[in-house]
Amino acid sequence: MFLVIERELPTQTKLGLTGRPPGHLSELVLFNYGLILPFPLTWQTFTGNLMGMFGQATGSNLRLPKVLGATAVRIGIVRISSRQLETILNQIEEATLRAKELVAGRSESELTTSVESGAWSVAQCLDHLAQTSNAFLPAISAAIARAPRLTNNRGLKTGALTRLFIRNLEPPYRLRFKVLAPLVPRQHDFNSAWDAFAESQAQLTNITKSAAGFAIDQMKIESPVYARFNYNVYGALRMLAVHERRHLWQIERILKTLDSTPVRNAS
Repeated sequence: MFLVIERELPTQTKLGLTGRPPGHLSELVLFNYGLILPFPLTWQTFTGNLMGMFGQATGSNLRLPKVLGATAVRIGIVRISSRQLETILNQIEEATLRAKELVAGRSESELTTSVESGAWSVAQCLDHLAQTSNAFLPAISAAIARAPRLTNNRGLKTGALTRLFIRNLEPPYRLRFKVLAPLVPRQHDFNSAWDAFAESQAQLTNITKSAAGFAIDQMKIESPVYARFNYNVYGALRMLAVHERRHLWQIERILKTLDSTPVRNAS
């Protein structure tokens, strides 16, 4: 997918673009994970090579075929925030792939066994990840829909308290947090837990993609589990990503314990 944007250049820049006054540059914006990666492109080159294929220029916008799923915009799209969101998307994808690696070849018994009384099984860890994402994503999605567009090339801010929380979530961890009722695992069989996890990962990916180009760090959401704690949307997305790494590390430890305890593993 792609779109075309126009941004104003410093007055000393002289491009002499056909059909556009000096001081403007059109950019072809390609998407990676639904994010925006700008490449300089002169209007003359664009019209000469791509106009017939992609659409008709009108004013400062380009009208694109609806089938491409792209939107023409007038404002400049930033690069730093796109890289930040792409990092989160990579982490989400890596978490899904790592989860698949960990459970591959394991029996239903191994994936639903708790190594000690009151501890979670692999299936329960995956379901907890799904419950957490499902609790946060409606508020995140609604906040993104209201977020203003970014108008300059700046990084998104996490927030001081959220940064501290993220550091304590990152594995290997020492601090443990009490899991409140809304996030307690509901599924105990592996197939149901995995389906819930996979669906929540797809939703998290799509919602993160939808944040591209928006000042999501200006939008606050209330924690669905800790009513006194607020996050900005960017901080919340970072937190969900590190929360996945935390529990994947927990799953690794569960499986290592099972592997080292043949009697318990066989039961």
